[in-house]
Amino acid sequence: MRLRARGNVQANAVRVRSIKRLLIAGCCCAFTSCAAWSWPVARAPAPPPAPSLTLPQQVGAAPGGRQPPPIPPPPPPTPSTPPDQFDIQRLSKQLTDVSFMTQLGSEMIVRKLIYSGADKLPIPAYLFAPRDTDRRHAALLFVHDGIHSDLKDLYVRHIRSLVREGYVIIAPEYRGSTGYGRAFYDSIDYGGKEVEDVIAARDYLRSFVQYADVGRLGIIGWSHGGFIALHAIFRRPELFKVAVAHVPVADLPARIRTHAATYERMFAAQKAFGGTLAERPQPYLERSPVAHARKLQTPLLVHAATNDDDVFIIENRNLRDSMVVAGKDRAGLFSYREWTDPPGGHSFNRIDTPEARESWNATLAFLRSYLSPSSRPRR
Repeated sequence: MRLRARGNVQANAVRVRSIKRLLIAGCCCAFTSCAAWSWPVARAPAPPPAPSLTLPQQVGAAPGGRQPPPIPPPPPPTPSTPPDQFDIQRLSKQLTDVSFMTQLGSEMIVRKLIYSGADKLPIPAYLFAPRDTDRRHAALLFVHDGIHSDLKDLYVRHIRSLVREGYVIIAPEYRGSTGYGRAFYDSIDYGGKEVEDVIAARDYLRSFVQYADVGRLGIIGWSHGGFIALHAIFRRPELFKVAVAHVPVADLPARIRTHAATYERMFAAQKAFGGTLAERPQPYLERSPVAHARKLQTPLLVHAATNDDDVFIIENRNLRDSMVVAGKDRAGLFSYREWTDPPGGHSFNRIDTPEARESWNATLAFLRSYLSPSSRPRR
């Protein structure tokens, strides 16, 4: 006990001495006007000036009449190199990865993986799943929003809700997504191979996630992710039991006409479009979900907002009208609802408001009715 007490005393003494040093240093800095975070430097007294043989002829002249050499001007400042946007995107993506693990890792399986997409392009993806892997679970392809974007931790609340329902979620970072370098970013194929990248996530689940029941597979997406979800069920209806598209991009010609010219240039620069809507209308029509309403065979839920300032309501009303003309509502395949001026507009059901909760509860009920996530099929 005596030795322990002595050790504690010594440790406390060391702490006190350290604190004293810091206080002394701070005081010295305060009284000597030292630079921030620098230690005081002892200065030797300046030596007395050497005696001059003659007085200088003018202020600044050297003894003996010699003029001092002119002081060269300081070099021009070197412009700092701006950080590379793709390096910033990579860093942001790494922080998002950490955020998902931190917020969700204690209650579910959270994995980052890579699978083979269209043309065998490696596609990064997230996997979120219940920890109960002794039985098979219904599965969802969860498609992020944005033309050049990625899965954000904005969706933590939705992912948590779905996994608690019992779903296995795979969230593809399809070609053109941010956070994976310039080549991946530039490989964007809007409404083309990006859709195939997402559909290929099903093959990964079937091959490598044995507790995912791909016979009970759905797809859900917001905005551009909703656009991809629509194309996925039009192209491969046999793969999906149900689909949800929230505020989806639905009508490309209408979208181009209601947005700035800079927005159209983003499409025109892509090889698949090869020009503006006026120059080459065909690819814009072919990649518009409204043009494929008659192909709908998968039960589909669409939620929209009248005050959406990104996907203007005309797009989803055109989709609704196309589905009605095709008889998909009467066939029980198409369900549509729009909210009048909800808080958040385009993001109305990605924030926490009564309208958002109403939309999300309706979404859970719709998925539940087709995927039965709580059932326990044999493995």
